[in-house]
Amino acid sequence: MKISLDIEIYLNKKNYSIPDVVNDYLFFSKFINEIAGQSSWYLTGSSKKEALEKKFIENDNINKDIEHKFVDKLTKSSPIYGSAIWNGDKNRIQISNYLARSFDNYDVSLSMKLENKQNLQYKIKKLILNLMENYIKVGKILIHTNKYHLNEKNVFPDRLPVGWMLYLNKKITQQQLPMAAELVDIENEKNSGTLIISTEHVFDGSNKDDIKKANEIEIQLTALGLLPLYTEIYS
Repeated sequence: MKISLDIEIYLNKKNYSIPDVVNDYLFFSKFINEIAGQSSWYLTGSSKKEALEKKFIENDNINKDIEHKFVDKLTKSSPIYGSAIWNGDKNRIQISNYLARSFDNYDVSLSMKLENKQNLQYKIKKLILNLMENYIKVGKILIHTNKYHLNEKNVFPDRLPVGWMLYLNKKITQQQLPMAAELVDIENEKNSGTLIISTEHVFDGSNKDDIKKANEIEIQLTALGLLPLYTEIYS
């Protein structure tokens, strides 16, 4: 059975440059390939035919000719970087800073359609933990499936949804959140906080029981003053 998986990563990067944008697209294309399988990646275009002529990444390598065109496009919009790449099908990576109050605040959005294979939950958890330990300092991470957030299944429209997994740069204990399936303490040179996992299995954002579990966690976090408002994403 196929599921839709969405990961949103909120981060703050000072002096973020165009080469940084390009490198992040390469990094996150490898990240998605680890989850959903190897894929080529294309720039967007005015039509599918045009976009498929702009193969940006293949076999984890950047096409230098296409990179030059992409850099020219980013240069014209600098310091606003709103761009996306896709795999020619359902998988997409978008990096933008134009929705935030500061040009230093970034939203990396990863969307994919993939088979719900055995041990998928362990693979995603491992990749997220590796990301936070080895790659970059992040503010918040949201992970949900089957359009849990898009279909407004979360309790509070003005606050972050819990969905399947939610990373907050705050320390949260099992005593505070006993209904969570797992709380992973994050403490390293780059990040300090807690990864909240609502279910032991692959969360289904259209399943009533899974929605109920995520909602319970959202209500508890809000009661404790720990579930951020959208206006507090980068704090």
